[in-house]
Amino acid sequence: MKIASVCRVLPTPDNPAAGAFVLRRLAAMAGKTRLRVIQPVPHLPLVRPLPAWAREPAHIAGGVTIEHAPMTYLPGLLKSLDGRWLEASVYPRLAALQAAGELDLVDAHFGYPDGVGCVRAARRLGIPAFITLRGMEVDAIRHPRIGPQLAEALRQAAGCITVSHALRDLALEAGVQPDHVLVAPNAVDRASFHPGDRAAARVRLGLEPDAPLIVSVGYLIAGKGHGVLIRALARLRETLPDARLAIIGGPGYEPDHPRVLTEIAREAGVQGAVRFVGAVKPDAVALWLQAADVFALATEREGCCNSVLEALAVGLPVVTTPAGDNPRFVHNGVNGQLVGIGDVAGTAAALASVLDRAWDPEAISRALAVGNWSDVAEQVLGFMAARRRRSAAPGKP
Repeated sequence: MKIASVCRVLPTPDNPAAGAFVLRRLAAMAGKTRLRVIQPVPHLPLVRPLPAWAREPAHIAGGVTIEHAPMTYLPGLLKSLDGRWLEASVYPRLAALQAAGELDLVDAHFGYPDGVGCVRAARRLGIPAFITLRGMEVDAIRHPRIGPQLAEALRQAAGCITVSHALRDLALEAGVQPDHVLVAPNAVDRASFHPGDRAAARVRLGLEPDAPLIVSVGYLIAGKGHGVLIRALARLRETLPDARLAIIGGPGYEPDHPRVLTEIAREAGVQGAVRFVGAVKPDAVALWLQAADVFALATEREGCCNSVLEALAVGLPVVTTPAGDNPRFVHNGVNGQLVGIGDVAGTAAALASVLDRAWDPEAISRALAVGNWSDVAEQVLGFMAARRRRSAAPGKP
């Protein structure tokens, strides 16, 4: 199959950590089929110009060539039109590929605006389109103007791939037929994420050898719950005064939120115990996890949370919320504890309980039943091939 994969959120020279899990699936697929990766780049002349890297035809990340497609849009305004802006961005590129005999189907990542725009473009070309839901759709589907667009695109797509069972339920509620949905959870790179020597990891990172260390990984946005975790740390330090928290992740779509988190830490009196590591490469994330005593993420919304999977692969007990498919991987007393969303006291109590117990990292890691990225790519490509054969008549993929 000749596939064009479209996604706005991919690693860039300015933000090499963006869309890392999307890229890993695409890289695995590229080793098995003919794949072109297209990244729409939002911009508005004089207001938000194209970044320098996007003025070039393409860049390479993780061994994958990512082609740039400028996408005009209005920052912060008329977001219900973004699907149209994305369609206008990618349609000429897709039409050119089709004319050259280089396009069989479109593979869109994230439901809105990528999925909506790609389904519209694919229908104009008479080819199938597939949409992968990754978690942001939980909010989009509730939006009075965006939600109906997303639901229509999901029903019109040749198939829907979800990274969690919770997102499969969302697709079914939108009217997608069950046999049109594939659940393909994200994978873990076991070459990087595996149990390691805690003491050695702390030496490499320059950390105190014995202080209880909590590590969290996620963009610095409100939905990741870092503020809840910082306040929980303040409570925890009433009984474990040496406890520390390291938050790994860079700014997201809420550029002011890092300052908000710094202020929360100051108000809670734990600014000296919270370290904002920033966005780092996967091997560095793995080293921090190997140095930690517990992983925690007070997230409000997830699909299949790779940060949780990577922590479990390292052998860390996990304290997190029941968002998305977290309950399928984290089991109370077995490999961590689930707490309510926004529950500061419950999070503090769970952290104290987990830190008070000895855990077997090798057992936690072995019990994590997820495949590798090659397995995921095979699963996705097989689904696409089967759905393509059974897709509707030309013009109605």
